[in-house]
Amino acid sequence: MTGSTERVMRLAALSTGLILFALAFVELATDAIGLLSLEAMGRVATWRDALLQSWPGTIILIAALACHIAATLFLVTRRISFRIKWSDAAEIVSGVLLPLLLLPTLIDTRGAAILFGVTDDTLYRLAKLWPEHPAYYVLLIILLWGHGCLGLHQWLKPFPHYARFAPVLGVLALALPIAAVAGLIASARVVSVLVADESFAAQIRSAGHWPSGEAETTLWRIRLIAAGSYGVVLIGAIILLITRFLRVVVAPKIDITYVNGPTLKAAVGPTLLEMSQMAKVPHADLCGGRGRCTACKVRIEQGSEALPPASASEAAMLGSDDPRLRLACQIRPTAALTVTRLSETAQAPAAAIEPEMDAATGIERPVAALCIQMQDHAVLARTRAAYDAIFLLNEFLDAAHAAISAYGGWVACLTGGGIVAVFGRDSDLAAACRAALAASAAMDIALDRLNERFAAELGRPIAVAMGLTIGPAYFGRVGAGPSKNLIAIGAAVDGASDLARQAELQARQLLIDPAVFHRAGVDASALEMLSLAEGSDVFAGARARLLRPN
Repeated sequence: MTGSTERVMRLAALSTGLILFALAFVELATDAIGLLSLEAMGRVATWRDALLQSWPGTIILIAALACHIAATLFLVTRRISFRIKWSDAAEIVSGVLLPLLLLPTLIDTRGAAILFGVTDDTLYRLAKLWPEHPAYYVLLIILLWGHGCLGLHQWLKPFPHYARFAPVLGVLALALPIAAVAGLIASARVVSVLVADESFAAQIRSAGHWPSGEAETTLWRIRLIAAGSYGVVLIGAIILLITRFLRVVVAPKIDITYVNGPTLKAAVGPTLLEMSQMAKVPHADLCGGRGRCTACKVRIEQGSEALPPASASEAAMLGSDDPRLRLACQIRPTAALTVTRLSETAQAPAAAIEPEMDAATGIERPVAALCIQMQDHAVLARTRAAYDAIFLLNEFLDAAHAAISAYGGWVACLTGGGIVAVFGRDSDLAAACRAALAASAAMDIALDRLNERFAAELGRPIAVAMGLTIGPAYFGRVGAGPSKNLIAIGAAVDGASDLARQAELQARQLLIDPAVFHRAGVDASALEMLSLAEGSDVFAGARARLLRPN
């Protein structure tokens, strides 16, 4: 029952959070229009008010806000370990503090409109509310938008294609609040000039039914009551949280044994993932323990009979009928377990991958993948003697390997006439993309040297087809029988191979996923030198030397 309650609360927090994020976007976008003119801002605000200030809009706003606050506080009180990422901590802290700023604002606007008939329009907000507390509203915008973006990021992070669009979304997320604050300041200055005329200001106050002194006092009391009520709720949540910590301290202890890892004594109550975090046992955690990814997947070697069966959502996420496969964030052990972590923590040093890898484990990493393929290698092989064909292919692969290893690449696998390498085992994704681009440039130079040696003998120059993309890759030992070599598979490796095949079909040397440029931070002048292939989503038609670092 507890697990199902948590899943319902997470779904409620996500759905109401998306509603509130959409409403916040509409508000900030309207404010940003103020950079154009006060009139344009007013016209857009009329449409906004028709949507948000109607009774259905008001009910949706209040219900979503109340549900989101309740679900967030419930999930916070369910936490056992606060060994979490800074982004998770920032999301929690901002979510707890946000109502303290948001509730008074709603009372001054919608509350004043409902109780005293105040016309809660743009002019009222710019002429009265903004001049009284500008720093307060700037802080509210930052906290509201920041919390929403963090929540959206946590939701989208497990999706495989999110990394491709994350840089663009990040720029938009930063630009909108800046534009909103600038629009408010610009519009407020215009309004301040208008209300400097006392007769005009009096007309505005009368037409907008601004609250009287007595009404202001009432609104102040309501704000105080709302803040006090929320404070009582926070105190209750803190008491529940402390109670849970104390219950964990006195709870019975069980043995949790990690294959190729430690054995620890853990209290009954937390999830397996929380047990790992409290004991500082490396364990992958991509979605923050929300059950939205498989990064914390484990195989229960012993003790699975003591666990309740997987829920429908957990089974769907795992995509397997094997009852031993579970998500560490979804199980709360009550008896001794022996488990194998099927995905190592992303924070673990990349150099530690290989020694700890056995035949059954796998590690997921975001990487840049580069495929280097000799064009028409089958034709070249058939027209040469066996020794010459093997010699030529080895010379080509050696040149490709030299270009890759010079920039920290790691050979994932060999193809029929080429090689696929990944970058990012020992660095972040941005550095991996820059290294992969540099390696493609080095391969272009190496190709010129190969042709100086072999072009005359072959009767034509050797041509290369390269594909470069980013995405997830799975590192593990794969093979038949006792021989299992460490390789990489996954979307990045397949994507790079597909791009190389497209390049060969189009008689091009290099096809690059645009996300590589954005992640690498390639200078705009380099991008201008590239042409976008018609009907394709890849940059094409550029030689790798154009990407050579300065």
